[in-house]
Amino acid sequence: MRINIALALTSVVFMMTWVTGFVSIIFRSMSIITPYFIISDLLFIAIIELLSIISFFGSVLFLVEARKTLSRWYLAIPLCISLSVFVITNFLVYSNGKSFLGDPISTLEALWIIILALLSPCSTLLFLSSNGQDYSTNVYVAVSSAASIFSMFFLYLVLKEISKWSSIETVLLPLAFYWTVCMPAIGVCFVSKAIMYTREE
Repeated sequence: MRINIALALTSVVFMMTWVTGFVSIIFRSMSIITPYFIISDLLFIAIIELLSIISFFGSVLFLVEARKTLSRWYLAIPLCISLSVFVITNFLVYSNGKSFLGDPISTLEALWIIILALLSPCSTLLFLSSNGQDYSTNVYVAVSSAASIFSMFFLYLVLKEISKWSSIETVLLPLAFYWTVCMPAIGVCFVSKAIMYTREE
């Protein structure tokens, strides 16, 4: 049961776009009370930080419980490490006070993008930690692997633009696709696995 909860908690950060969008809609409906804060970068980063912390604790719980039942539990370590770095990076970006992803891109923001892209392949490893390879696990691995391929391509484009000291506006479309499609797809896989997971898996 704890692994089910851990998987559900881990999924949260992958839903960041949906959650921030939902919160923005709520705040816009309260625009008379809070007209500026709803569009603040700080609100966006604060929400992502909260989701990251929840997912980090979920990944730690999964790692602790997986050691008791899964022979390949160690494959979950990369995601746990990535989420811990993501939490720290989020906090530093939040404390920086700079316009989020505004020109020029800071070193912290570049690290933030790198870790964001690495969450997909790390998720693939976690799915591979399951004992056996049933149909559902193969689907989770396939989805996260496809997202990983895109994330590496997207990361290459971003780093290429940053290395030229140019704006990342040219790669905002791939970034938006990764945020709104690829990451939520992985999040859905985590939720599905949390629902279907059994101790004997």
